[in-house]
Amino acid sequence: MRQAAQVWWRPSQPAEAFLPEGPRWFIWDGQAWIVWVNIQVHPQATHGQILWAPADAPAHYRVVECPGRPGFVLPTEQPGIVLVGMDQALYYLDLATQRWSSPLVVLPSSPPRTTINDGEATPDGQAVVFGTKDLLFREPLGRLYLYHFRQRQLFTLADGQTCSNGKVLRHEADGLILYDIDSPTRQVRRYRLDLIKGSLEDRGIALDLRDWPEFPDGMCAADDTSVIIALYHPGEQTSGRAVRFHLPDARLLEEWETPFSPRVTCPLLFPATGVERTGPIQLLLTTADEGMPPPLRARCTNAGCLFVAETGLQTLPPTPLVPYDLTMSVQ
Repeated sequence: MRQAAQVWWRPSQPAEAFLPEGPRWFIWDGQAWIVWVNIQVHPQATHGQILWAPADAPAHYRVVECPGRPGFVLPTEQPGIVLVGMDQALYYLDLATQRWSSPLVVLPSSPPRTTINDGEATPDGQAVVFGTKDLLFREPLGRLYLYHFRQRQLFTLADGQTCSNGKVLRHEADGLILYDIDSPTRQVRRYRLDLIKGSLEDRGIALDLRDWPEFPDGMCAADDTSVIIALYHPGEQTSGRAVRFHLPDARLLEEWETPFSPRVTCPLLFPATGVERTGPIQLLLTTADEGMPPPLRARCTNAGCLFVAETGLQTLPPTPLVPYDLTMSVQ
């Protein structure tokens, strides 16, 4: 049964609606916050934004203008400091002061016309897996990377991705498993990840969505056997959706609709109470108005909004924090 999500946050400026993605939640001074990226502020822009808001008062949001295109944001062990993948490098950002660190790592020989997109921390938080995308969504120019924080070592895990998107990492019976989306394939692939060697072993297709009209975009873990996937509809559809899939048999467990906003980009689970990890768990969905022709945009009055909905979940999956290396302090 499909449930209608409600608007949680509405952009106050058209630029803020272009390409919101990658929401995360974190605790700071006893309060829950939501942070997300706006990859670009208009179709030709080479810069974007980081936005963040109290979980219980989204109207009081704040904006950090970025010097490049941010692809993902991850909370660190230091409250108020986040890790940002932007353009061709990883940085720390102090949300309070809006100051950036020097690059932690710069991608070597990255193909032209690519930029960092989705990223996810390993379960212990000591590494991050992230990908790049072709800005034109046309050719397999993107790559999948692994970065170890303590060793400060970067591995190229895979070539040949067009738009590297949602990722889920967790320990299973056969090792550390990466579920990964390259959106144009309309598939979720399963890999065994070797953190020591920095390599992947392909374990096949976990979910096949090639018959679906949407592209799978962002993804998050829901529990030990299911994931939630945001579905991006590029056509004339006026509503969007996200679906919770049971991985062993691809069953649809829950489905949520985003009225008048068809381009759903990323999901986030966070506690309804703000801080307790058990009890009712809510779903936050980012959406975008990227590429909408004016007649469709006029009908899609909620495009670019963030939505919230109830779920059937009672426990929040682990949310690892990545290290904040004090030797690379924010400048």
